[in-house]
Amino acid sequence: MKISNRQAAEAQFALGSLLSMDLPIKTSMELALLSTKIDEQVKAFSKVRDALISKYKIQVQAGDKEGEVNFATSMDDAGSAIRDFTEKVSELIETEGEDIPTKVHFPNGTNLRPDTIKSIIQFVEL
Repeated sequence: MKISNRQAAEAQFALGSLLSMDLPIKTSMELALLSTKIDEQVKAFSKVRDALISKYKIQVQAGDKEGEVNFATSMDDAGSAIRDFTEKVSELIETEGEDIPTKVHFPNGTNLRPDTIKSIIQFVEL
């Protein structure tokens, strides 16, 4: 199954809390394998996102203060640059990564929070 970068980031957060739960060894191992695969996708997403941020910002120095001016070298370019940046980041967020075949088998009676279930439901086999 392929998931978007958005889904990977949401699942990464949920998996972090699940890995600290007292679960059967098989379930813990499945969670760890799934977490590793999702971490790889989130790292790749972060690299591309950081490159986009670097491309669309410039460093400025005004007196004693150093900072960043967002997205453009002049105000005339700002609107176009912001639109380009926003479109590219939106596309990146919804881009799907590699196939993640791992399914996690939770034993009957495992108590999971609804928000956790929502974030990882595509990986759960009941």
